[in-house]
Amino acid sequence: MTYFQDNSQFIAKTSIIDVDQVVRARKQLTNSILSVIQVLVGVALLAISTHLAVESERYLSALNQSGLNQYHAFALLVCASFFAGILLIAQQVLQHDTNQFDGI
Repeated sequence: MTYFQDNSQFIAKTSIIDVDQVVRARKQLTNSILSVIQVLVGVALLAISTHLAVESERYLSALNQSGLNQYHAFALLVCASFFAGILLIAQQVLQHDTNQFDGI
């Protein structure tokens, strides 16, 4: 009888370890996917702000004709998207550096 009791405890412990490994793997996969999305959004924001800055003459003339560029909204949009992209990428880089430092 003790043989089966010992084996059942071993099987229970093994299944708990397997579930823990699956949970950790899913969490790591989710973090990796979110990291990639964060960097892609940062790059997209940088690309948008760069495009807006390069083609600013066209956009500003359209906004000024409509009276929509009050309070320099276009410049604020370009600056906000640029800095948001930089911050998203920098946050990911700093997180990666911190994880490497913790590994040492």
